[in-house]
Amino acid sequence: MTAPPDPDASRAVFIGAGAYETLSNLPAVERSAMTLAEAFTRSEILGLPLEHCHTVINPQTPRQLSKPVAEAAQEATDALIVYYAGHGLIEPRTGQLCLAVADSDRVSVHDTAAPFEWIRRSIEHSPAARKVVIVDCCYSARAFGVQAAEAALEVEGTYLLVASAENSVALTPPGEQYTAFTGELIRLIDNGVLEGAEFLDLDTIYNRLHLELRLKGMPEPHRLCRDGLGGVPFLRNRAYRPPAAAPKPNFSVWPVDQSAGEATAGATESEPYVRLATLRSLLDQLIQQVAPAQSLADTLQTVIDGIVAGLGYELAALNLVRPDGDLVVAALAGNQAAEALITGRVGSRASWKRRLSMGESWGTLRFIPYTEGWVLDNDDVPQWFTEAPEPLHADQWHPNDRLFAPMYSAGGTDFDDLIGVISVERPRNGRRPGAWGREALQVYAAHAAVAISNAQLRANMQHALARVEREQHALRASEESFRQAFEYAPSGMAIAELTGEEPGRILRTNAALCRMLDESATELRRHSFSDLVHPEDIETLLRTSAEGGRAEIRLRRNDRTYVWVSMRNSVVADSASGPHSLLIHVQDLEEPHFRAEGAGPDW
Repeated sequence: MTAPPDPDASRAVFIGAGAYETLSNLPAVERSAMTLAEAFTRSEILGLPLEHCHTVINPQTPRQLSKPVAEAAQEATDALIVYYAGHGLIEPRTGQLCLAVADSDRVSVHDTAAPFEWIRRSIEHSPAARKVVIVDCCYSARAFGVQAAEAALEVEGTYLLVASAENSVALTPPGEQYTAFTGELIRLIDNGVLEGAEFLDLDTIYNRLHLELRLKGMPEPHRLCRDGLGGVPFLRNRAYRPPAAAPKPNFSVWPVDQSAGEATAGATESEPYVRLATLRSLLDQLIQQVAPAQSLADTLQTVIDGIVAGLGYELAALNLVRPDGDLVVAALAGNQAAEALITGRVGSRASWKRRLSMGESWGTLRFIPYTEGWVLDNDDVPQWFTEAPEPLHADQWHPNDRLFAPMYSAGGTDFDDLIGVISVERPRNGRRPGAWGREALQVYAAHAAVAISNAQLRANMQHALARVEREQHALRASEESFRQAFEYAPSGMAIAELTGEEPGRILRTNAALCRMLDESATELRRHSFSDLVHPEDIETLLRTSAEGGRAEIRLRRNDRTYVWVSMRNSVVADSASGPHSLLIHVQDLEEPHFRAEGAGPDW
């Protein structure tokens, strides 16, 4: 398979189980499932026809969860996509993963939740060429099989992507609209991958999710792939631009003799200005490559690629400070085996603080020779070891030498201002860097810190703007919901001014109140509410509390007669300025059904 899925031959089921009878409700789950389903139907992403995309929200029974999956599995011939978000439960006897539904109970998991095995069997018997399963729940890696991963591996052409480890919970960050895992997946699909191919494959999606969630201190996703499905085109990359329009920074075309180490290796001490000009030219080119990177992940990788390509080191890693203070290996260049082993691993804040206080201070750099660094071999900082003989001369680089370039926020110089650390290994000329090589790395790290800070700021701004947009959308939806409830309420409603120059002035009325009093809305807005009350009931009105007050009073009709009503108040508050208006609910006590129930005053 080398082509993306055919929408007409594909089927998808998105299940969001967020409402429960005995388990805690998960409102973010419902939004996650519906938004992700909507994304898969958009033509710029996958373009699934609506009739091929089945969304199941809050299934009540295990059968309501499993049946749509079984039906879609039989219909799909190209791609079958199954997504579940909700509570993950463990069957105590077998340890297997079960997917919760509305009436699931932790005490009786075996007969109230849907075993993931049901889903696996439906997928196993599907004629679909590729089967993609996404599970966003606690303990979701148990979908791989408990002590028997071969059960999951039996399904040909399967890619299983899960939100958490087999003994780990999945999370919804406070105040977020989506779960941590699905929210990051939605952002990735919506934004695409800068400098990526026209189509995103599942491995690219997984790697980006893993990095972003790790950087945010969220549970790490896991995957299980069969038959090389991870490298097959899956979804359109919305950030894709033809190479001619947005060429990728290409460090590989640089001549070797342009690196900082090579540029200065043959120069003599009588040529400082020549070497300074060469160094400045080199750094200008490197920084120009870093500046255009937009996303945080792209910026991190571009920074580290530049060190390997331009500064003369064979291996470089970028350790980024997480919100909890620990440092995660966010990007690595120069060795694919090291990248696979180390990227995403975390070193503690205390261990890094120790490293940056050891060895020799080379300006802002920190060099720890192998003769001192052996004490760090077993600490928790991820590192890559290579055996090597003793150096033959004093300035020869040993593979276990360590050189760090700390990066600080603007104006910062101490550990509390640290945003990350660049670590480099194995200079190409085999020597410890001299004065010019050290200067090059220091200047580059300073510029990299600015680029990374800007990328983090952009990312935070994008998240803040997205959050504001969601809040504004929710506010508009809330206002529209209130407007419809107000306008079409069967009983009379009015909004009156609570403070200001004219307390009690009517600001707005609904159609029911206008009919009750046989007055137009325009005419009613010329009065205060007390103008409509019978003179004998004014004291009753004044004694009625503004908050939750209730009273039976008479209101004047257009024909100067009065109607008995039940009135209750509630305050409409503004979050910034406090209470500013009064919502008045008026029920006609002379309506027939009220008289039949004995409501209303005695005449």
